[in-house]
Amino acid sequence: MAAAAAFVVLAIAMFYRAIAGPTAQDRLLAVNVLGTNTVVILALLSVGLDEPWFLDVALIYALLNFLMSIAISKFTVERGGVL
Repeated sequence: MAAAAAFVVLAIAMFYRAIAGPTAQDRLLAVNVLGTNTVVILALLSVGLDEPWFLDVALIYALLNFLMSIAISKFTVERGGVL
């Protein structure tokens, strides 16, 4: 559970970077890392609380995080920007 608490602290730092990031690339990367931290937190809670359904939620969230990153990258490149 201490590891999950450490990842929560890291998630708070990434949330700040997602809001105050100087560039769009920094914000996108921070949101992606925030999503990955959420997946890790859910996996650690699944083990710590002995609740296997948290892993199902973590896998679905990981898939959505990946698809969101691809969609935003594709949208940015199509508008003429470069990530």
